[in-house]
Amino acid sequence: MSIVRSILCSASVLAVIGPSASGAAGQDDPLPFSCDVFSPAASAASLGARFGAANVKTAPVPWGGAEGDFNEGTVLFDTVPEARLEIYWRDTPNKRGPQWVSVRGKKTRWRAPAGITLGTTLQAIERLNRRPFRLLGFGSDVSGTVMSWSVGRLESQNTTECRVRMRVGPDWDRMDANSTQLANQLKGEREFSSGHPAMQALNPAVYELMLQYPR
Repeated sequence: MSIVRSILCSASVLAVIGPSASGAAGQDDPLPFSCDVFSPAASAASLGARFGAANVKTAPVPWGGAEGDFNEGTVLFDTVPEARLEIYWRDTPNKRGPQWVSVRGKKTRWRAPAGITLGTTLQAIERLNRRPFRLLGFGSDVSGTVMSWSVGRLESQNTTECRVRMRVGPDWDRMDANSTQLANQLKGEREFSSGHPAMQALNPAVYELMLQYPR
């Protein structure tokens, strides 16, 4: 069995196990963040059946309008910070057909199929991909978005209807003069290679995991 297939099979096992219907509190098991779990046909009802209806709540999420706007969506594990996840639906009234699924912050139990999670570094992602990849520069609301795996190994996470995406960035609260100088070389909404010398030296980490559903 190939390494990629082994990883994807492990993710499928996790998807079957999932958290108990009683909630995520007090559990340390990873949660599977994948196109299998959050399929294009997913709904609030199907997620309630998987994760427990009490853990699926209607709440404002930051999508669907201008930057900074919030619109009605669904939140999983709203009271458990390390399991919290947000969904914006294409069919908002019926809460089905996700448009975006997102996990943000510095730490989470959600794991993408290759094991990537919040805090995974650029160099670690590059090793998993087996080659450099392309990402946007820093300093905008789409800062550090991975745009292409450049035909690398991580492309296998995606399907024609669902893409695993992520954003990386430095820890802005801990920047010193050297890291600030490196980050300044990587600003702007243009693509950089993960192999760029400044990107390698800065070695930013994942601050958002996303699932996107092209139409």
